[in-house]
Amino acid sequence: MTEEDLSNFAIPRTLDAPKMFLLWELDVAMLFLIIVILFAAMGAKGFLFGIGVAIVISRGFLRLKVEGGKGLLKRVLYWFAPSEWASQKLQSHIRERVG
Repeated sequence: MTEEDLSNFAIPRTLDAPKMFLLWELDVAMLFLIIVILFAAMGAKGFLFGIGVAIVISRGFLRLKVEGGKGLLKRVLYWFAPSEWASQKLQSHIRERVG
């Protein structure tokens, strides 16, 4: 391959870049779409109201994600969900430094 062919590839800026849907992170976009679809089932007025509600909830979730860091949803589910829901990967008694 020539150098011109190699310059056409997009290289991610970070190795742990989140999955994207168009311009948004996948989890925020899915939250937005699910809320809009649920409100759209109510009719045309519900659809317009649903877009407004979805924007507010998505922005709030995005702000919470930024402040909470990586793995926020796992931590919230671990502490507030019933104990039967906790997976084997979430063990709070293990204190090992990784990395």
